[in-house]
Amino acid sequence: MRKLLLAGLSVVCPVLLLGQGFGKLKKTIVLERKLPAAVKLPGNAFDVKVSAERPQDPCEKLAADKLQSMVETSLIRFDSQLELNPDQPDTLIVLKVLLCNAAATPEYNTLLSRKDKGQQRPSGMKVDGRLQVTYQARARAGKFVDAEPIIVKYDHEFNQMTDAISETRKILGKIPRPGAKHKDEEGEDEPRTMEDVIGILVDQTAERVAARLVNTNERVEIMLARGALDQNNRNADAGQWTKFVEELETMPPLPHLDDDAYRLYNIGVGDEALGYKADSPASAKRYFEQAVIQYRKAGEANPQERYFIEPVNRIEIALEHYKRLSPPAGPAAKTPPKKGKNN
Repeated sequence: MRKLLLAGLSVVCPVLLLGQGFGKLKKTIVLERKLPAAVKLPGNAFDVKVSAERPQDPCEKLAADKLQSMVETSLIRFDSQLELNPDQPDTLIVLKVLLCNAAATPEYNTLLSRKDKGQQRPSGMKVDGRLQVTYQARARAGKFVDAEPIIVKYDHEFNQMTDAISETRKILGKIPRPGAKHKDEEGEDEPRTMEDVIGILVDQTAERVAARLVNTNERVEIMLARGALDQNNRNADAGQWTKFVEELETMPPLPHLDDDAYRLYNIGVGDEALGYKADSPASAKRYFEQAVIQYRKAGEANPQERYFIEPVNRIEIALEHYKRLSPPAGPAAKTPPKKGKNN
């Protein structure tokens, strides 16, 4: 039954399965993203204060209200030795929401045939948002521990075809397979309202704050490019990241530059994965530097692909953390080997 459904989908929507890109039938892998704290806290007791630049603005007020509890929860989730102590905090964390935009806008198609010609029909939803905050961490005596401006963005488009495919995947996921364990899919509920988008922005901001102050370890879902790259993606499924990168680097570049951008992007994913598995901060830093180069090359080769921007931001944050732990590279510094036992 599973094969019949997939075959039917490929007949109805063959364009979804062709060409280079991420496609409608997306391929994702999960990486365990480990980041060392950027600073050392002066003690275990902390307090969080969040305000809005314009409390009368509904978006800023809701973001500030949610951010308070999310930062507290994120810190304790990653470091159980921390405790919330508003009366005598060793560290006071202060955030101010400067800007909050969140919207879910319906999109329409104009019908061109028969009696409905000229009428508007819902075709999907465009969801986007932006949250900008200032963040400071101070010791009890008022000395600065850390400070950083934080900007997070969310931008996504949903359409009827995406919804149909999502529902098909849900049906396929419920079909029992011999020897397979049932696994609930995460992220089934896509954001559809302003509050949903604010929740995503706040969650990402809280994780950024937590990553500054404590060691974090989170699971990150990352898309893999498909098309001619599908065969090699099996190495990613098996966790064979060295082989994954080697095969992509040695295969001939794809004929069109905007298509080959996805090969470069996948190399960046492989280098990023190897960085998270590296056995030393210096080695991790070098892998992340290589990943940034590949992601940027992909963006230059295909500027129309918006998803190439997000990985660069993610890796630059990781690089900032590991630079604090790894010694300055000397003249004899070498890039990590690409051969040997698979990681």
